[in-house]
Amino acid sequence: MSKKRLLIEYKRNIKSIIKCAKNTGLTDEQIDGIVRESFSEFKAKSHQNVFKSSILKISIVVLLSLSVFMYVLLNVHTPTSSVVLRNVQGLTYPALKFIRILAVPIIKLFPSVTDLHDESCLIENPYFYLSDLDCSPCENVYNVIDLTGVEGINAYKKTNQPEVSFKDLQQLYKNYTAELASDSSRLQTRNLDVNSIKDVLSLDEHALSPNVHIQWRVNKMAAARIIRKVFPRPHFFPERTGQAVERFLHVDGANAEPYSLPNPECSYVFIIQGSGERTIALKPPRECAKHCKAISVHMEPAYVLLYNWWYWRPVSLPGSVYPNLSISYMNSYC
Repeated sequence: MSKKRLLIEYKRNIKSIIKCAKNTGLTDEQIDGIVRESFSEFKAKSHQNVFKSSILKISIVVLLSLSVFMYVLLNVHTPTSSVVLRNVQGLTYPALKFIRILAVPIIKLFPSVTDLHDESCLIENPYFYLSDLDCSPCENVYNVIDLTGVEGINAYKKTNQPEVSFKDLQQLYKNYTAELASDSSRLQTRNLDVNSIKDVLSLDEHALSPNVHIQWRVNKMAAARIIRKVFPRPHFFPERTGQAVERFLHVDGANAEPYSLPNPECSYVFIIQGSGERTIALKPPRECAKHCKAISVHMEPAYVLLYNWWYWRPVSLPGSVYPNLSISYMNSYC
């Protein structure tokens, strides 16, 4: 109901009340007094609300001012900072212990909160921008050359990676259910209604839609070790190369829509194509958009692609040759 109609309805009701009051024998002065008395209750409530609002605003201003003052005092004034740290340092462990005790009931109510312990980043900043990024590593790159047979760490080459099919993943989960089930909920899907990797691998491969997209993020050491049984470290990587625990497994139908690949924990990223095919479009970040050009790579089984996500933001596109599922593995190293 619009404000105009509400006002008309309000006037009609007031006239009806006044008419009823006159029929009972009340005078105009008495009716005016009753109306004023009824409005005085609203005025009192309004004054109370204004008072509460003023108190809240003053409290927020005082709290912010005090927080800024304490921050400046502890971080800028060195003598004060030294005194506070010297006296508070002994209370750090008891305070953390007390917080852990308080957290036990919360964890019992929400056990999934413990998964946050393995996260290196809880919320990614979508507005992050590095104004002084040196774009020279991608500035003169116009294509990716197949360097199969060339020794050393190369950007794109065929490896001795055995083919990994959907049945291989099903068998792997069957053999190591306990280890993989502990990290099975970090799943993103498109055109498929499932809640865990167990639900995915219980399906028949031929029942999956050609448009299906599945991303399984592994972030626990036990599950990561099992995944390495089918996707071992590329043979040309040095032994001292430290791989990140976080890794991704992508399962895509032949017509799966394009999607952006995530930025993993370390900046040096490699993608291994287990089976099927995908086209990876490497786009420069917005910091280097004026200096670098987008390039693309056709990923076939056993091929590995290396890149640095500081200079390339990959997008996975459908291929054009293989009609079967595409299974790819993504990891990073520091």
